[in-house]
Amino acid sequence: MNENCRFENVEAIFEGRLRGNQLMLSGKGLTPEEARLLWQTPRMREVSWLDLDDNNLGDQGVKELAECAFLENVQYLNLNQNNVSDEGLKFLANAKFLSKLKRLHLKGNPIKGEGVIALFNSEMSLSTFQVNDGWTCKKKEGWRYKPQV
Repeated sequence: MNENCRFENVEAIFEGRLRGNQLMLSGKGLTPEEARLLWQTPRMREVSWLDLDDNNLGDQGVKELAECAFLENVQYLNLNQNNVSDEGLKFLANAKFLSKLKRLHLKGNPIKGEGVIALFNSEMSLSTFQVNDGWTCKKKEGWRYKPQV
């Protein structure tokens, strides 16, 4: 274990945070290095709801998430406030193992647009994603922006 990692093992991350198929890791300050413990465990196959709101994954952490074969059952992914840019969204758009992903939350990230377009054009089964407060996109006969008041 690296001295920069606050968790001894993946079980320490899971402890008290796995509820059925939902892994609730909001506000834990996970770094890409710490999240790597998750991406290396087959136990992630149990997870269909992955809440990573308010962590420190950045584009590198999202790249590794997008390459994780154990995330094949994830349908909901919350990446709000993770310092993810358009580059990170492009990794998600090309993810081979997130084929069941339906809902994606991205609020509070420095996204400018290219990554959003990559998601629009991806082969994912993504049906809804939120980019900013009041900015929800739904896929119905093509993507549509629906402002929320």
